[in-house]
Amino acid sequence: MTRAEPFRAAGVLALTGWPFLGLLSALSVVLITVTMMMWNRWPTGWALVLRLGCLLLLMVAGAVLTADVVNREFGFYASFDDLLGRLPPVTVKSCSGGADGPPAASAHGRVEHVRLAGSVSGISRDALVYLPAVYVSPAAARSRFPVIELFHGYPGGPDAWQRQLDLTALLDREIAARCMPPVIVVVPTDSEPGHDGECVDAVLGRRNETYLAVDVPAQLAARYRVSDAPRSWAVLGYSTGGFCAVDVAFHHPSRYVAAAALSGYFTPVTDASTGDLYRGRRGVRQWNNPQWQAAHRHIDVPLYVVAGRADPEAQRAIEHLKAAARGRVAITTGESPAGGHNFTVWSKACPAAFDWLGDHLPVPEPALPLQMQDSGK
Repeated sequence: MTRAEPFRAAGVLALTGWPFLGLLSALSVVLITVTMMMWNRWPTGWALVLRLGCLLLLMVAGAVLTADVVNREFGFYASFDDLLGRLPPVTVKSCSGGADGPPAASAHGRVEHVRLAGSVSGISRDALVYLPAVYVSPAAARSRFPVIELFHGYPGGPDAWQRQLDLTALLDREIAARCMPPVIVVVPTDSEPGHDGECVDAVLGRRNETYLAVDVPAQLAARYRVSDAPRSWAVLGYSTGGFCAVDVAFHHPSRYVAAAALSGYFTPVTDASTGDLYRGRRGVRQWNNPQWQAAHRHIDVPLYVVAGRADPEAQRAIEHLKAAARGRVAITTGESPAGGHNFTVWSKACPAAFDWLGDHLPVPEPALPLQMQDSGK
């Protein structure tokens, strides 16, 4: 999660701006003053009801003021349109498609809830696995599929991809339109409840990266027909998951062919939610600092990065990463949707991110017949 600076859209009273906070504060002061002055002056018959009403309004005002302070700190919603999901859509460019001809017929993949136990890391967590519709076709019984690994933000879990971003429907649409090849998608749990491990192997702590980049692929290969070719995986995450995606991909370029980050950040965080993951070891911290890595190494993992226009901290993180890379890492910047640091923005950014990853992934092996892709069978 990133912290945001005050932002004011043209003609819009920004929820993250000082004027709105000042307005809420003034209203709260007025409400407190009126309550104190009128407490013993209300008409006798209505005194109890009016006092209870004032107390209720004070509690609501306090909750709203607290919510605005938190919103200012993290930049979740920039305006009322952002909060209510009434933002203009992103202009989506037509994808090139994987083959000539019309889009494939609509077909539905399925999602399985699984438990993935890591023999190397010693970690066992829940995960979601999406299987494309063509996976169950008898004609594809010998086909092995590329994989996209998804990381969620903190706090959160794999189900957020399904509840908030409608993952199954999104993947079905993109695959049917041949904007991406049929893929298996795994969404592991990437953090412990109440602790943000930032997907790293902590010094004297949990080996989160080993679990995500070694154990999860091994478990998936044991259960599903995943491609065993090098660089047949890609990775995508939002918010803290964006940091995870880039950091893990940089460390395992022989597995991950590309990585994408939605509203991510690229330098490690140390705060109350993470604790001291590095125990003062500078080299370990630099190893888990994608921006530092991009500035000092040539890394053959192209990146796709995007953030909401009203998420200045995430926008600045992208600019700092690009400045540090200076051509050592190929970085594509997607179109920034209107909005702040929230699922509305990420839902608008997801299709283009998946399409971009699909352009870097191999097709299932052996290749599926075009007719079977068209029918979704």
